Amino acid sequence: MPGAKVAACSRAPRGGLDRVIMARVRSVPLGMRVALGVFTALGALTCVDATNLGHPAAWLAMAAIPAAALVHRRPLLFGLALTVGAIWLRLVFAGLPVGADQLIVGQAALQQVLAGGSPYGIGYAASMPPGAPFVYGPLMLLTAPLGVIGEVLAGAGVMVLLTLRGSFVTLAVYGALGFAVQLSTSGINDGIPAFVVFAGLLALERHRRAGGVLLAVAAALKPYAFAWFPAAIGFGGMATAVAALGVTAICWAPLVVWGPSSFLRSLDLAAAAHPVPANSFDLPAGRLLAIPIGALSLLVRRWTLVVLSGTAIFVVVLFFDRWASVGYLLVILPLFGYLLERRSPSTGSSRQAPEWGVRGGRAAGTGR
Repeated sequence: MPGAKVAACSRAPRGGLDRVIMARVRSVPLGMRVALGVFTALGALTCVDATNLGHPAAWLAMAAIPAAALVHRRPLLFGLALTVGAIWLRLVFAGLPVGADQLIVGQAALQQVLAGGSPYGIGYAASMPPGAPFVYGPLMLLTAPLGVIGEVLAGAGVMVLLTLRGSFVTLAVYGALGFAVQLSTSGINDGIPAFVVFAGLLALERHRRAGGVLLAVAAALKPYAFAWFPAAIGFGGMATAVAALGVTAICWAPLVVWGPSSFLRSLDLAAAAHPVPANSFDLPAGRLLAIPIGALSLLVRRWTLVVLSGTAIFVVVLFFDRWASVGYLLVILPLFGYLLERRSPSTGSSRQAPEWGVRGGRAAGTGR
């Protein structure tokens, strides 16, 4: 019966194709499948926002999804494919007018230094509104001229680090979330310090001195990186302490010329520039909690607690103040995402062990 044969023949290839497709889907590791789904959902929403702002070219970033799926057997290429898509999203938004003045103030402060003055202790007319001071570390004078492109490159650096650690879901969230994309191109200066903090903490686990050096560099960009110093020193011991404090002394040496009082004057001007509470709990007295947390952090002997205790100090000091920048979230987003993926059963959680105690008997690089 010819009709039956035709029907059977038409069904067989279709069924075979379905099995091939399902086999291909099942061959993709669960974490990568989740990452693809997250990037698709968040990326689409970000592209809609870009389209509404007159930039439909943002949709080209979605080509990263099939590209990543095709190379899923090579994790490095998988992560880099999503990173390229995320960079494209940022480049699209980088063409829009900035809404923050942190980079602008940094550039104005550099001009002040080149003219022979101190960057601290004055309010800059270029800020929005005029009068905001330069309250960052001396190294920010070198990175601020990079502008938004420097922030985009720093975000790419964070995503490469996440790729190397296999944190693909965090990469997808950080790369495609509209909030992170638009914030990193808004004129804030948290992207580069966030990258250096992340790199420093990752390095600290196996290379104590390198971790201390990178955290000191981050603190010389934005002082909030000092939040991780106590726990890093507790975890890394004398090697980390010498590296971190030595590099800190070198990076902040210009204050000898400019005067520490000028930096303190900038802090006063910053408080006056933000008289209305915003983005914070507005509990300045609560910042004193950082003292006991910092003291306990010196007892940290596991890497996960280095991240968590430092983040606790970071949040208490910054978000309990009267005013906080939403850009601070770019610092802790990749850290917490990485910790969650690192500890999840699907990626193999680490063996539970006491996380506080003496350093004696701990092998180098075994702390988590």
